[in-house]
Amino acid sequence: MQPLRPVIAALGVAVVVPALALPVTHGAASADPLGSAVVGAATSVGAVGAPVPGSVEALPSGSHAGSVAALDAGSDAAFGLGASSDSAGAPIGACEGPTPRVMTFGATPPPVLGWTENMAFDGEGRLWVSKTFLDRVDAYDDDGEVVASVPVRAPGGIAPGPDGRMHVAAGTGYLADRSDLVTFDPGAERPEARIEARLGSRKNGLAVDSDGNRYLTSLEDTGLTRVGPDGEVDHDWSRAAALGVSNGIAIEGDTAYVTQSTDRTVVHAVPLDRPGEWTTTELTAPPTTPRGLDDLDITAEALFVTSWSSGEVYRIDRASGEACVLVGGIPRATSVLVADGFGDFGPGDLLVTSLHGPIRHVALG
Repeated sequence: MQPLRPVIAALGVAVVVPALALPVTHGAASADPLGSAVVGAATSVGAVGAPVPGSVEALPSGSHAGSVAALDAGSDAAFGLGASSDSAGAPIGACEGPTPRVMTFGATPPPVLGWTENMAFDGEGRLWVSKTFLDRVDAYDDDGEVVASVPVRAPGGIAPGPDGRMHVAAGTGYLADRSDLVTFDPGAERPEARIEARLGSRKNGLAVDSDGNRYLTSLEDTGLTRVGPDGEVDHDWSRAAALGVSNGIAIEGDTAYVTQSTDRTVVHAVPLDRPGEWTTTELTAPPTTPRGLDDLDITAEALFVTSWSSGEVYRIDRASGEACVLVGGIPRATSVLVADGFGDFGPGDLLVTSLHGPIRHVALG
């Protein structure tokens, strides 16, 4: 993911949820609860840099091999959604304002087989979308037409780098046996992906900082992985960022914001120069049913975060730390982008990908 620009997401029925303020985090007080320092604590999640207890994988490795239907159905089972009447309801209230309009952006792909996992804008005015089961990354124009395609094995997180290339986590998902970091030139007449680093299995989210370092999350490893511009893994940094299994990641300035699939619904703020001193914002805690957070985008005012388990997109205010549900009813939402500046899209337009495949355009205003 990358710094949030207006995005466009499509589909679904807007689900209104009861209101509820966002809880907590830990660490010294800060004017920005989601800033690069620490979050003002109302409730303590633990010592700074301590993993949140109860980390679990979204799905056990290999447990749904050969069955995309089971893979999809397993998402709810992993988090026990609907297991009890007092915790199955949405734990975060609906955002104020008019009900968002949800439309489909681009053609509708085959269900699940057309899984759209992640997306990012290049410098050419196009939207690149990772299509995990189709083993490719497609570029869309603002009319929703596919105008370019690059073969990439099981692509996941994708982000532009300061070198002008697109960077992709290859070998993501539940069936991959290994992961690679690949890049390609989006401006080439026929872009070709090249492998820059061979990594462990099931890397997922990816973000790039202003120096060209690549940061990858993992559904198996106990922390983040940093790969330098030279393609070498920074093992010291990666060992320090041992926050547990992780899913989405986005970078703004000197801070990485990371979502985690645990028995709580949390977002970590990881200082890039002090990866062992992350702070945590907690959206839900037991016995409230957790939401399986996925990828996210950032603006100056807010974080926008998807939930693959509940099909919701959350807005977390960076000044107050409060969270609300912007839209629901998007099955297996996997990533969100603010699409401001993409064609005629403005700051109130979001794009949302999903395991079910369609890209949704969510118009907030």
